[in-house]
Amino acid sequence: MIIYKGIGVSDGVAIGKVLKINSAYLNYPRIQLDSEDKIPLEIDRIKRAQKSVEEQLDNIMIHSADVLPEEINSVFSSYKMFIRDKNFVPAIEKKIETLQINAEWALIHVIAELEKKFGQIADPYIKARFDDIRQLGERFMNNLLQKPHLDLSQLKESVIIVCRDISPADSFHLSQAKLIGIVSELGGTTSHSSILARAMNIPAVVGVQNATMRILDDQKVILDGNLGEVIAEPDDETIKTKLDKKDRYNFYKNELKKLADHDCLLSDGFKVNLAANLDFISELSLINSLNIPSIGLIRTEFLFLIEESFPDEEQQYELYSKILKEINFKPITIRTWDVGGDKPTYAFPELANEINPALGLRAIRVCLKYQDIFRTQIRAILRASSLGEIKLMLPMITRIDEVIKAKSIIEEERLRMGIKTKNIKIGCMIETPASAIIVEDLLDLIDFVSIGSNDLIQYTLAVDRLNEHVADLFAPFHPAILMMLEKIVLSANRMNKYVSICGELAADPILQMLLLGIGEITFSMSPNHILQTKSILKKVDRATCKKIAFKFMTKHSYEENNQYVQQLREQYMDHF
Repeated sequence: MIIYKGIGVSDGVAIGKVLKINSAYLNYPRIQLDSEDKIPLEIDRIKRAQKSVEEQLDNIMIHSADVLPEEINSVFSSYKMFIRDKNFVPAIEKKIETLQINAEWALIHVIAELEKKFGQIADPYIKARFDDIRQLGERFMNNLLQKPHLDLSQLKESVIIVCRDISPADSFHLSQAKLIGIVSELGGTTSHSSILARAMNIPAVVGVQNATMRILDDQKVILDGNLGEVIAEPDDETIKTKLDKKDRYNFYKNELKKLADHDCLLSDGFKVNLAANLDFISELSLINSLNIPSIGLIRTEFLFLIEESFPDEEQQYELYSKILKEINFKPITIRTWDVGGDKPTYAFPELANEINPALGLRAIRVCLKYQDIFRTQIRAILRASSLGEIKLMLPMITRIDEVIKAKSIIEEERLRMGIKTKNIKIGCMIETPASAIIVEDLLDLIDFVSIGSNDLIQYTLAVDRLNEHVADLFAPFHPAILMMLEKIVLSANRMNKYVSICGELAADPILQMLLLGIGEITFSMSPNHILQTKSILKKVDRATCKKIAFKFMTKHSYEENNQYVQQLREQYMDHF
């Protein structure tokens, strides 16, 4: 019996046989061309591979919009843009000509050179994007080798996937397979593997070093997503122990379902406001079944997957209307276009070559520069507001004038359309240090704020959350983060304005207790976390939350806070 350690990113226990997905780079032909006459043939092969890859991506984009989370889907657009980049296919063709080698070998040369270039980049955000290039290269290699794309839909038995990483395209095919668990060598809590596992409600462990080399096909393994363990060839006693844990976890999940019809209450009866994040349309049925009172964040960028240009007003209106109707006209929050950064689009090809996309032309900056696409979205939202209450949320705000300009555009469109609705509220994301510092000035102009915890931590601590080399520095309980959160909540409460928090942090029970001790706030999270939140928060009362908040706010280092977090997790979290 061998135990491999990694990072548990999706809870649960799975016991089954391994299906290993090897890299396309492991076995490829290396051929030195013996005649210049063969060069055009190899170049033609790479062009045909390019065409095939583009067609495959188009097909996946058409069929995956309602299947996969927006975080995964958004990568497809960047894939397609890079395929046409001068540093990719033209560079492969040049290698074929100058080195007189076959297309597969030339592809490996170019990928290796790109890896070297990306490795020299100091910015961790850009450096981490090489994983997407590597995965795209694997798809090219499979087409050159004429290997069929990953398709596990015909599997007769359930399996645990062991792989180096899961690409967005793989996610589409895997989401329809009989998977009971995922193990990957790469990735963190926000990687494609993690997102897919949580969406499928199966356990996952990522960051298992050399997993594809050490774990064998058809080998029996136990996957413990809670502990971040993969146990190969377990003995009978371990199997019994883990089966008992699996039974307990399944029983726990069934017990949680009983909370669906109940409000989220503290032990003293204080009501906690919960909302759902909507990442893909198929989650609407889950939101309904859990009786979640509102949608606190709708990411509208997934509309890009329908076609390569921005959707028109009618398409958007129909989608927003559909969401309102399917959740019985409960309140929703629509975030306006958050493009740029890691969400490039053909509409603005210049975004692909930004030196630092995370700090470049993105979100509200794009909307104010290209007002036609912003105005189209605003008109669709205004029309949909006739059906129910809509909070219109502006992303990536850093300055007062951005809000003033955006509000002016919204009002111009409202007057032009003659809409007299009271169902529209205007707010913004607080996801940068600048917006957190000027939050009171912002609240003078808007109706609500929502804390974007992922970016707020990333920008405040200068830590790329997707970079495994600095993952331990991504610290939600850093004193600087807690001081910002306290300021935002207290300012909104004092000014009698609605405040919420979305992102991964919104589902952390310890942070929930801390924020409830500070003031009133709504927690908007993946619907999969709603029932567990209800279960854990009913163990504490408001007075306990205030004591927890006081202790956190009087500590001066992340180390002290982290120790206290672990203590509270042992005390309040549900264990199996």
